[in-house]
Amino acid sequence: MKISKHAKIRMKERTSLNHKERRIIFRLALSKGKSIQDIKDERIKRYMMSKRRYNSQSKLYKNYIFIYSRNSHQLYTIYKLPDEFLESEMK
Repeated sequence: MKISKHAKIRMKERTSLNHKERRIIFRLALSKGKSIQDIKDERIKRYMMSKRRYNSQSKLYKNYIFIYSRNSHQLYTIYKLPDEFLESEMK
């Protein structure tokens, strides 16, 4: 599993995690994160779909959306889930 240069920059900007924690969370998100099909809230599903790229998979983990390559499991980028969605996902 690899992290693209772009994803490294975005993880540093969008999380408060140190280098070691970022490497751990990106692996956990791939294995334990919720895919779009697992999400119950339709608004979150639509938001995740809007962030997806062609031939990619999205995972929601620890209030972050991780966008991975479907084939190589390379992390393309990461987005923080907007605060307006957090309450509904906690239910």
